[in-house]
Amino acid sequence: MNVFRAGWAACAAAVLLAACSGGQGGANHPQPKATNPVAFPLFSGAEVLSSRAWQETVQSHPGAADSALLSQGAGTYDGHDVVAGTQALFPSLETWLRDLDAHPPDGYTSALEGSGVEAVRDHTRDLGIDFAVFQRTENGKQHGVVVLAVDPQTLDAKAGPMLGAIGKFKMMPQMFRDSIDSQAKKQTGFSVTELTNPNSPIGAAIAALDQLRDYGGRGVVLIDATKQ
Repeated sequence: MNVFRAGWAACAAAVLLAACSGGQGGANHPQPKATNPVAFPLFSGAEVLSSRAWQETVQSHPGAADSALLSQGAGTYDGHDVVAGTQALFPSLETWLRDLDAHPPDGYTSALEGSGVEAVRDHTRDLGIDFAVFQRTENGKQHGVVVLAVDPQTLDAKAGPMLGAIGKFKMMPQMFRDSIDSQAKKQTGFSVTELTNPNSPIGAAIAALDQLRDYGGRGVVLIDATKQ
């Protein structure tokens, strides 16, 4: 399995659920506490901040659909994304992920294989992101789960200027975006397009940043997918 495709291609970024309101006399009703609908464990003591069910149709193209999470190629996938917060330090989350890799939950296997795994993870850890990818078979279908550990302070410090330019980047002509992508890839190992793409683990981590900043700690993001 190509470790880079397995590591970077995922489906659906975590987003904050809309607040619920209404009722008689204009009274507001509190939003129900979010729970983890993914059959995969979170870091012990982590508080679920948001969860969302999603459905997405993807096209088959190298480096995206052909991945651990979207391993069955083009088609429509159902899944969830979950954002959880923890006051644990990032090294503790890294240790937790390494232990998950070595001892996956019942029914799962690690989907990250190959000699380049640690080099990739070393680079993402430097930015404040660690990740692991797992698979299992459910009712004859492959179920993929990407697990991300995120340190918002480190990510802001290392990629802050690039994050601040994301909004403007999306409005640029393609020729300018290609040039910026090339330069960013050389400097950081990631293109701005990858940072703005919610269908990649690093994009999912960035999409969760606002929630984690408000929370004031580190984060764990789960993203799962099963093809219809």
